[in-house]
Amino acid sequence: MKALGYVECNGLSSATVAADRMLKTSDVQLNRIRNAENGWITLEFTGDIAALKVAVETVKQTLSEVYVAGLVIGSPAEGLAKLGTAGASDVMPQNFNPEKYNADGTMKTSAMFGPKPATPTPPVVSAESATATPKDTEEQAADDDEVTCNLCGDPKCPRKLGEPHNKCLHYNDLKKD
Repeated sequence: MKALGYVECNGLSSATVAADRMLKTSDVQLNRIRNAENGWITLEFTGDIAALKVAVETVKQTLSEVYVAGLVIGSPAEGLAKLGTAGASDVMPQNFNPEKYNADGTMKTSAMFGPKPATPTPPVVSAESATATPKDTEEQAADDDEVTCNLCGDPKCPRKLGEPHNKCLHYNDLKKD
């Protein structure tokens, strides 16, 4: 399979000029023009890897005000060119779970940070606890440790919500999963 090249531009007229420059500067073939919801236009090209690199760099240098992004994939995986086309369900990425994404394509917060830990219920004050000694309350507090790590849910984990994942006691175990 030939190499794949992609260029994203801001607006259709800019993408048309970019495609024209790419086709005139290098021996590449325009496969597809895709319209993103945000006004960006994606141009997909195939050809020799060197020709694609020259074509993408030409757009980047000469149309820098409308150029958004570009990349060249030298040895694309089988089926990669079909991504985003109608009827391409056979090229769904492995372990892809559509339930982890919102309708607009953004990832749900629960999918990014794992399930939220159960909120601890407030302790019930009874007549016995009202007469408890300080030693008894220290033991009870040790039993009612609050979960602060939303990755592992272990109350002994020093990581707090929002801190780097590698601060989690179970980070290496979770990374393997």
